[in-house]
Amino acid sequence: MSSQAASAALGFLLPTCWEIEVTCAAAMILVALYAAFEHLAPRPSSAGTGGGADDLNLARDLDGADKGGSSGPSAYVVKLELLAAKNLIAANLNGTSDPYALITCGEEKRFSSMVPGSRNPMWGEEFNFVVESLPVKIKVKIYDWDIVWKSTTLGSVTVPVESEGQSGPVWHTLDSSSGQVCLHIKAIKVHESSSRVLNNSAEADARRRISMDKQGPTVVHQKPGHLQTIFGLPPDEVVEHSYSCALERSFLYHGRMYVSSWHICFHSNVFSKQIKVVLPLRDIDEIRRSQHAVINPAITIFLRMGAGGHGVPPLGYPDGRVRYKFASFWNRNHTIRALQRAVKNFHTMIEAEKQERAQSALRALSSSRKNSRKEINVPEDCADLTGQLQPFVKEGVLVSVFDGTFPCTAEQFFNNLLSDDSSYTTEYRTARKDKDINLGQWHVADEYDGQVRELNCKSICHSPMCPPYSAMTEWQHMVLSADKTDLVFETVQQVHDVPFGSFFEIHCRWTVKTVNSSSCSLKISAGAHFKKWCIMQSKIKSGAVDEYKKEVQEMLGFAESYMLKANSPNQEDAVRTEQDNMAADPDDMPGDQ
Repeated sequence: MSSQAASAALGFLLPTCWEIEVTCAAAMILVALYAAFEHLAPRPSSAGTGGGADDLNLARDLDGADKGGSSGPSAYVVKLELLAAKNLIAANLNGTSDPYALITCGEEKRFSSMVPGSRNPMWGEEFNFVVESLPVKIKVKIYDWDIVWKSTTLGSVTVPVESEGQSGPVWHTLDSSSGQVCLHIKAIKVHESSSRVLNNSAEADARRRISMDKQGPTVVHQKPGHLQTIFGLPPDEVVEHSYSCALERSFLYHGRMYVSSWHICFHSNVFSKQIKVVLPLRDIDEIRRSQHAVINPAITIFLRMGAGGHGVPPLGYPDGRVRYKFASFWNRNHTIRALQRAVKNFHTMIEAEKQERAQSALRALSSSRKNSRKEINVPEDCADLTGQLQPFVKEGVLVSVFDGTFPCTAEQFFNNLLSDDSSYTTEYRTARKDKDINLGQWHVADEYDGQVRELNCKSICHSPMCPPYSAMTEWQHMVLSADKTDLVFETVQQVHDVPFGSFFEIHCRWTVKTVNSSSCSLKISAGAHFKKWCIMQSKIKSGAVDEYKKEVQEMLGFAESYMLKANSPNQEDAVRTEQDNMAADPDDMPGDQ
């Protein structure tokens, strides 16, 4: 009886096969529902509204050396590309290292990502520094990351930047027993009105104005908070939100996140290893939901290209950006909404400050014109080339893809296909099955001749290495001569979520010249401009030209049919008007004479 009772008790405690199957099925259903919720939940991918335009203008500053004739105060943008290192010291017991680099230029410091288990790391990351004058010295110091102990120095090198120009990829020997690092340095002179310099000054003005508003008539000296005692931030910066979380590195470093109007900070002290991360809101490009170890909801913060890491080495990403990943939140969705709101408020504040400065400058200019007796002639349009403005596309990368004629004049080409009233671009993109098409209006830009506008869409992609739809931004530029016979239409395309998409742009130029009243000559050239070197550069360059040749035939065929459709109602109206005029006057009929 005792053995039977023991067997019965054991059978009662152990689950049956049916119970195990039901439990596994329920767990799988819960995991599937959670994954579907994460996929379908709305996720605003962009951290702010000002990041894309800022990156475009900064890229224009870096790629268009000698913009031509800019007067007034200026600064320099020093662009450093950390390409690779070789023969580094083996700091680990297994004969490898976990290297990362700390780049210092003036008072600014940036961290590269950490490459685990390698003495010959490949980075391919860029860092942009804004300095007031040259020469400057850039110091690159390479460390070995350690989970618990202090990082070990593997070597350093100091490179002077004496003047404008670029050095090309150069291997520099480290001041250690072994090791070299490959750097590509480029210095560009930019005007103070360029986007990056303007944003920095607008941020300083906004901080100064808000600080004065908070002081009021009585200055209250309060006790320094965590942002001052831990991170050394200015006294006027206060914590608006704080969250318990963990930074993902080799393992999770638990600590606390602090959010202010200017920064997102994180501090951890695990095994007496101090970790401090200070992320300026101006450098944040995207805040995204993510996962850690499948079941741990996380938040990934992407920094814009050229920003580099702040505080500790960030994680790398295939498109060249760097990121920080935080997990173990009590309420991940509440936290990510607060972070996105903080970034949005920051960009709104900076845009308001820039508009205030622009209005002040405009008022000062209007006042000077009113007080001046000399009449100032302002051109009605910006069609005439001045030769002093910066180029929109890179001339050296363009190759001819089409040379022929088109059945219309240059003026008709612009009015029917490119003007704001034309729906050609939207209809063509829709016919290609592109989605989320957003085409801006033509407007004057101080940096370029003529007018510019922006096109954003999700373009269909047939490559097996790309997603079915890739986010694409196309910046368009046009110049129409004063006599309406010559038209130059240029585009710069940037694809965002494809392999090496951030490494290159597609530059195109359409040159239209009127031949007679019903035709024009059309020359189209295109090419790939690489902002940084990549291993597939030659293949991408040839593939881009071949792909654009095919697209040109589709665009021209669609343009001819569109113009026939657009002009056919006008022809019918003209015929109808002529018939009405013939029947309007009965006294002129032959039978009445």
